[in-house]
Parts: sequence; C-alpha cells; structure tokens
Amino acid sequence: MTKPVMYVGAAIYAPEDPFATAMLVENGTIAWMGTHAAAKSIMSDAMTVVDVEGALIAPAFVDSHAHITETGRHLATLQLDHVRSKQEFLDELSRYAKGLDPKQRVLASGWDETLWDDPGAQDSSDADADTDANAAVLPTVAELDRAVGSRPAYVLRRDLHTALASSAALTAAGLEVPSGDLDGAWMSEHEHHVLREWALTASDDELRLWQRTALSSFAKTGHALVTEMSAPHVSGRRDLDVLLAAREKEAQALPSVHAFWAQLVETEAEARELAASFTSNSRYRRLAGIGGDLSMDGSIGAYTAALRHDYADAPGEKGQLLLTPQQVAAHVIACVNAGIPTGFHAIGDAALDALLEGYRIAAEEVGARAIRQQRHRIEHAEMLDAHHIEAMLEFGLTASVQPRFDELWGHAGDMYDARLGVERAASMNPFGSLSAAGVPLVFGSDAPVTHALPWKTIRSAMHHHDADQTLPARAGFLAHTRAGYRALNIPDPTAGVLRWGAAATFAIWEPSELVVGSTDLSRTSFSTDARARTPMLPDLEADSLPECWATVRHGEILWDGKGLHGELHSGSEGLE
Repeated sequence: MTKPVMYVGAAIYAPEDPFATAMLVENGTIAWMGTHAAAKSIMSDAMTVVDVEGALIAPAFVDSHAHITETGRHLATLQLDHVRSKQEFLDELSRYAKGLDPKQRVLASGWDETLWDDPGAQDSSDADADTDANAAVLPTVAELDRAVGSRPAYVLRRDLHTALASSAALTAAGLEVPSGDLDGAWMSEHEHHVLREWALTASDDELRLWQRTALSSFAKTGHALVTEMSAPHVSGRRDLDVLLAAREKEAQALPSVHAFWAQLVETEAEARELAASFTSNSRYRRLAGIGGDLSMDGSIGAYTAALRHDYADAPGEKGQLLLTPQQVAAHVIACVNAGIPTGFHAIGDAALDALLEGYRIAAEEVGARAIRQQRHRIEHAEMLDAHHIEAMLEFGLTASVQPRFDELWGHAGDMYDARLGVERAASMNPFGSLSAAGVPLVFGSDAPVTHALPWKTIRSAMHHHDADQTLPARAGFLAHTRAGYRALNIPDPTAGVLRWGAAATFAIWEPSELVVGSTDLSRTSFSTDARARTPMLPDLEADSLPECWATVRHGEILWDGKGLHGELHSGSEGLE
C-alpha cells in the first residue's frame, strides 16, 4: 500500500480496545485504533478511507498443519470428497477419464469409503467375520480398469496414506497387480510411497501452479500463514525446494509459509547439515523445524495408525509402528543440541507410547528443560490418555490437532466407532482435557484431508462428540490464530493480535451477529459481561458461517473478494 489506509465502520477483534471501530494501517503496521468519531479527527487527504460497512476485522488465521502442493493438486484435478457410494465413485472417475488423452494419467483424490452410503461395515463383535471389512465396498482393480480404460490412474484416499490404482499405474510403478477380486487399496507404506513417487512426478512449473492455487485458496478463507508439513513420503524434497524458492520468483502476494521437513536424523551434525541445505542467500529458504509429519504411524482410516489393541473391525491388525523410542530419542537429542524444533506425526495410542518414551530417553541426556524451550510438536495427537497429556506437559509439547476429524469421524456410528469400537472412540481427540491441563493447542486443516475453513474448524471443536471435551469459540479462535505463531517460535509477541504497533495482518469478514458465546469456566477465565470488555466473534451456531471479504498480511492485500480496496492491491511476494 502506498498510502496509509483508514478502515472505518468495523467491529474490530482487539482485546486491548474491544470497542474500536476504526483502524489506521501504515507501512504494514497498525498505526492507530479507536472509534469512528475519533478517526474523523485525524483523517486527511493523505489517507485512503475504506468503509467496511459493519464487517468484522479480526486477526488472520494460521493453518498449523497443511500440505500445500497436495492441496493445489486436489483443487486442480478430480475431487471425490462428495462421493457417497462405490458406483458414484466409479461413475465420476469414468466421466473424468473420458475427457483426458488416452495416455494421460488420471489423478484424483479425496475418497473416503467410511462416509459412503454402502460402507460395507460389519458387526465388529463377529469374531468369525472377514477381517477385510472394506473388501465389499472398495472398487477392485478390474473395476477401476473398466472405469478409466487403459489410462494409468492414481486415486488418493482422503487421509493421504493409501490409494487405489489401476493395473496400468501399478505396472508402470513396478508394483504387482493384484489378482482376482482384491481391492488393491490397503498396501504397505513402502508400496504406497513407490506408487506416489511414480504417480505424482511433476515439473517445477506444475508444482508452482499447484502451490499458487493452494495458497490463493488459503488467502480466500482468511489465512495469512500456512504451516507446511513436507516429507519425503508425501511430496519430496524437490517439491519443498520449489515452494521455498517461490518468494524470489513470484509477484503475487500470498500467505506466508513456514515449513517443516520430516527427515529422521541421528546426530547434531546431521541435523545442522540438513537445516543448512535449505538455506541460501535468501532469508526465505529456511525451515521451521526438522520433523512435523515425521511419522510414528499412519492413519486410523487406513488401518495403519499404531494401536495397543487390535482394530475392532480387523482382528489381528494393530497398525504399523514406524519408529522406535530409540530413534525418536536420537532425533530429539540431535535437534535440541542443534537448536532446531522438531515434531512427530503420532495418532494411535501405541505410537504415542513409543514417541513419549523416546522423549523420556532424550530428556535423560539433554534435560526436560532444554526440550521445553524449543516448543516441539505432536501432529494429529488423537488417542491421548491422561499419561500422554502429563508427559506432553513435562516436555512442553504442543498439540497440533484437526477438530474437523472429530466432526467427520468422531460421532456415534462414524468411522472411529467402526475402527476402534465405541469405548476407545469415545476418548478420541480430548481437546478439553488438553486445554484444561495447559497443553498448547494449535488448529490445522491437514488440507487437503479437510478443507481449510477456519470458522468451521472452530465450530467443530465447539461441537465435540464428548460434551466434556468441547472448547469455547474464543479458545478455538486463539488456537487458530495467535497460538499458531507461538508454536512456530516467532519472536514477535504481538503476532496474531490487533493492537497499536502490531503487524497489520488481518481478515475482514462479512457483517454478522457477533457474540461472546458461552464459556466453560473450568477452562477459561474471561467473563461474558460486556463490562469485561471481551471482544466478540461471529455467532458460529448460525445456519451459515461468515464469508471472507478480504485478507491482509503486513499491509499487503492477499484477497479482496468485495473490491473494498479499489486500486490499492499489492504485488509483493508472499512466501516466507
């Protein structure tokens, strides 16, 4: 922005000045806040005045766990999130394939058979039942071949941990084609990595296009920062290199990116060398940490999350534990000594047991205090018990969670019930217990696993399947904004807050009813009394959620869906 901008007619989410209705942005910072009447006394021709007509101005969101290239690819190719039966799946795939060149790869993603009307689920109490509960519902390789013809097809499951593939794709990747009526979906981690590497090979230009597509979509939903969880088994090193280099090449203003790279290290020297390999003369090519989606296990939906006891609908199957406590300890010690944050993907209770045992071993060498100082993370921590939470507090670990997982799979009769049984499913995703204990919480979408819709994410935490584990709107909002910066060790204490002198990073939301919302005083200490000057948020119990009118980062306009800013649009880079 070349001129100072005065925003007026707003409801501003500013805890230090909850009655502010006007805000002045200059040189990328908030230069002043106050009432509309006070703003009139300082307005001049040197300013641009933007009347937001009663809209809410609030800190922009942080998505604390996303896969940017995967999200862009999902948006640019066939999306199967809406499919609700095997036949619909095959019909959609067939229609899409017919529009492609006969030799072109068919790429699609988002299917989740647990949400289908014909999930093929069986009574988990029947010990003699076929352990492959999904054989009746998932398309066979032969059915997939009939849908796509001779084209190689790779159809990624919603959780990113497994896929369906046509015989042409399996052959091209050097994998064995299943015979008979086998579904071909539940493959090993190694097989899936081989298939992914073949299927998702793309040029740098394709990667950049997908990344821009994804980041633009984040801007449109009010995000100013996205935490990228890159890994060799997800998108590969070249993908991350292209992403981190984009700031130097792009003119489009986009949300900031802070990236983790999930590669296991054993020594401090190895950790330092790996971090340095991402660093060039540009300050933007740096890592937020070594880890993140460093996998202890897989996913519950794909039967690869590591459990203490068998899956309820697959007797004899306990998932896959991918790292030992000793490997965890060596990695943590190396990263702590190198001064680099880390984190691990751990969903199942057995995976969490092994992970936290690894932290205990590491603490014997470097001390729990040294571990706490770096704000290490657990991604997707879902099957937590009281002992896990106690250990997270001891080591200062942040819980990076996805509340929409509970919305999709956590309620009665949903996928967690089927996979785990009612008793174990009931204790999943204990957000309330984590918050009450003081474990730092940050929210992410795991996009493209779920769409990055932040208000919907907060509402999901408010509507947890267990009433004792719900979070009030304000706690969810903080987990999706300010806490995201703290979890990244960003030194600016005003990051994620609207106040004088803070970065002008915010989103503008269409006018809607604003409420303080109900609170659970066992987990929060603020008052609903207006005299307490508690800022208000949109009513998330309303039928529709607010639409994002604009997103601004450090004064740069990332998205302006309503044209509020006229000719002020910035052309600065956006990757950090």
